[in-house]
Amino acid sequence: MSVISEHDVHLSSFEPVAKCVKSMCPKCKASRMYFCYDCRTPQPGVFTPSVKLPCSVDIIKHPKEKNSKSSALHCKIVAPDQTRVFDYPDVHDYSKDSEEERRTTAIIFPSASAISVEEFVRTRGEIKRIVVLDCTWFQVGVMQKTPQIQGLQHVSLQSYRTAFWRPQHKVPETGLATIEAIYYSLREYQELGLKETYSGEFDDLLYWFFLTKHFVDEKQTEYFKRKEEKEEKNK
Repeated sequence: MSVISEHDVHLSSFEPVAKCVKSMCPKCKASRMYFCYDCRTPQPGVFTPSVKLPCSVDIIKHPKEKNSKSSALHCKIVAPDQTRVFDYPDVHDYSKDSEEERRTTAIIFPSASAISVEEFVRTRGEIKRIVVLDCTWFQVGVMQKTPQIQGLQHVSLQSYRTAFWRPQHKVPETGLATIEAIYYSLREYQELGLKETYSGEFDDLLYWFFLTKHFVDEKQTEYFKRKEEKEEKNK
């Protein structure tokens, strides 16, 4: 399993946001750079890519998952009309949806009863909405017991290695960041479920993810350079 990099996807240029500075969010008045992660809206005048997804996405956030560190919110920024975000325990009650809506909704979670995306489409038809749990692997036990999501079909993904720079303790490298899970879910749905060729239509789901990774990689490079210089001086 290889790790996806920005060279494997067709991202919009980072140049339009290269000189961005923090400004006040018009809604909550907080100081933000590119988008307000609390209001979940782009900052006025700041470039953000826009994508059309093959189905809608619902995100259920754990209360201890900080908005400032949540990659899941990137989906709301680049696909606002197709993305809903619920802050646990204030969750949409899927049990009140119509039978058709429930039949076409899939939770991305590798439980014992989970089936593949391909099998879901073959046995149940199209996926109109995926639901993802935005939390750490240590919080997921509580989240999956949320009453409002019981009875929905679980779907598991193929195995991928994360490109995330902040791995969770004792979680294997196959533990994906939430935005990675959303991206791979939608790709599998388009390629394996709908049997349609994928040509990078929603690669920009990973735009803010890889922009952040740029900053992290630069910080790490600077740190190791200073460390090396210090060791050289102490010889």
